[in-house]
Amino acid sequence: MRHLLFIIVFLSSILTAGAQELRVKSFTPLPMDLTARKQQRLDLNGKPCAMLKIMVMDDITDCNKSNIGDIATSGVMKLVYLPSVVRSVTLNFKYHYPLTITFADYGVTKLEGSATYELRLVDALQMMMENGNAAQQTATATTTQNASSSQNSNSDLGISAEEANKIAGEAYEAKDYAKAMKYYLYAAEKNNDVAQCQIGSMYRNGEGVTQDNSIAMKWYLKSAEQGNVLAQFCLGAMYYIGQGVTKDYAEAFKWYYKAAEQGNMLAQFGLGSMYYLGQGVAKDYAESFKWYHKAAEQGKDSAMWTVALCYENGTGVEKNIDKAVYWYKKGAEKGDTDCKDALKRLGY
Repeated sequence: MRHLLFIIVFLSSILTAGAQELRVKSFTPLPMDLTARKQQRLDLNGKPCAMLKIMVMDDITDCNKSNIGDIATSGVMKLVYLPSVVRSVTLNFKYHYPLTITFADYGVTKLEGSATYELRLVDALQMMMENGNAAQQTATATTTQNASSSQNSNSDLGISAEEANKIAGEAYEAKDYAKAMKYYLYAAEKNNDVAQCQIGSMYRNGEGVTQDNSIAMKWYLKSAEQGNVLAQFCLGAMYYIGQGVTKDYAEAFKWYYKAAEQGNMLAQFGLGSMYYLGQGVAKDYAESFKWYHKAAEQGKDSAMWTVALCYENGTGVEKNIDKAVYWYKKGAEKGDTDCKDALKRLGY
């Protein structure tokens, strides 16, 4: 009881001590987020800026004059536009000490124009509370993982991989992750690509096991090499972000391409972005348009907006306002606000 009282008093003192330091929780590229392109700003040389989405419980008062235009604020989210030549940024806050972020420390050697990045910041109190929760979750997950492993060791359940997958899927839906992992592992040992992919996702999300991106990568790879389209897309995304593996745009492109050829909508959209930005492949607006168009035909609203914009500006395709309007309307029907705004701008 005294120990608990001490912790409460200690935390209270942190809250009332005035300015505190912030720490970076994560800095992540968002390859599927087109906000920077939709709400584009140009730097002083006329080149597209990168957008930094900063999630922080404080107001940003200044960005060491690196930003282009005002800092937009929407609750905990702050939008900062930066020229691609910027390698670090110093943020000043209303209630916290200034914080300098060097992008290379988080695997981003150079910001990409028109690309979106997410920066999550936490203060000392948040970090302490999150670390405490994480420690408890890790202990629980480790116990669950060990129990699952012991149940699966050299076991033969006497059922097929497909039957095991069905049982695992039902257990997963019921959030019985220990049981789900047991049966997925059984199916995966029989070289079932669906089970292998699911195990990868459970490691990536920390469901029933200690979260581990490197182990997730191994299971995704096993599945992807057998042609599993979801695993191929997930591999591409992890190579693109640098999650569980060193960031590698060429490898990301390779796996996105495999998944896109099998019709995966998100992989097609990812290819469109990589061709547009010249990441892992030579910049090619025609190829970019082709893959965006494939994703749009499958119903991805942000791809519809991109296709419409390409038709409107003649980017990678012959300019055609009628087709631009057609795709803007398709996107607007799905609720895309940028498509709706474009239609108003064009008088529709």
